[in-house]
Amino acid sequence: MTIRWGISGTGRIASDFVRDLRNISDARAVAVGSRSRESAEEFATRNSVPVAHGSAAELAADPDVDVVYVAGIHPVHREQAIIMMEAGKHVLVEKPLAMNAAEAREMTEASRRTGRFLMEAMWMRFNPLHVEIVRRIGAGEFGAVTSIESDFSFAAPRDPSHRLFDPAKGGGSMLDVGIYPLTLAWWLLGAPGSWRAEGTIGPTGVDESVVLDMAWDGGRTAHITCGSTREGSTESVITCESAVIVIPARSHSSRVAEIRRDDGSETVRLDAPGLHHQVNEVHRCISAGLTESPRMSHADSCAVSAFMDDVLESLHGR
Repeated sequence: MTIRWGISGTGRIASDFVRDLRNISDARAVAVGSRSRESAEEFATRNSVPVAHGSAAELAADPDVDVVYVAGIHPVHREQAIIMMEAGKHVLVEKPLAMNAAEAREMTEASRRTGRFLMEAMWMRFNPLHVEIVRRIGAGEFGAVTSIESDFSFAAPRDPSHRLFDPAKGGGSMLDVGIYPLTLAWWLLGAPGSWRAEGTIGPTGVDESVVLDMAWDGGRTAHITCGSTREGSTESVITCESAVIVIPARSHSSRVAEIRRDDGSETVRLDAPGLHHQVNEVHRCISAGLTESPRMSHADSCAVSAFMDDVLESLHGR
């Protein structure tokens, strides 16, 4: 049975999603919604999507849509996801799930209330390379993780009207890219026992860089960095008791890793990353009647959101 997808939003990530959706035989993009009908029609023509709607509400009311990918800027995630679920649609929401933990909880409560599936589109957690590395670590192949270093920093022009720098559009490096190295550390080690954050608040009032040091029992640590105004390594290094795992730039979307041990190195190369890997999980969960994925649970999304709230509050001195 083909699962019919609606796309809410017309930006680059929405186009990428429609492109990658074509890798899934039982998925089809059937409609797109945008705040302006002109934008929706242009997107539909460019991406071969049959139907264009002039609002999220119109998309939610479309009887031919089974599940919606909410692809707009961060501040619209909560409202659009809830509109879709209340209209009977399942929902995949681009990361971050919400602007803050309160919104994330409201969204997960709506999922439980309506019985509709909801998942944060943290596609790194479904990238074949990352899934395999985490599986092998979990199996004890390399011993316990002792430290993680991960960066996602890049240089963008400081345009006050751009979504990266405009507070009204959910600007800030932590929500946009810091969530990737944070998710890697959380995935492997869980919530930290202690942490310390430093960062730079730019002229528009959003975080332009963050340095976050986290610690767990047993001396385990993570050092993660992110930023939107300078280039960084965008590499991740996971040190275990008997191996060092290097995921090269950009590590959140790599298909290759090098595992270095005393007896030599191993290169791991798996299927290319893409937004379609998470679609398989959405389909599996919907078919099983689940309202959340055990691989990207509501609890994990809410916990990471609450942690980012705390980090951002500390940077802003609140």
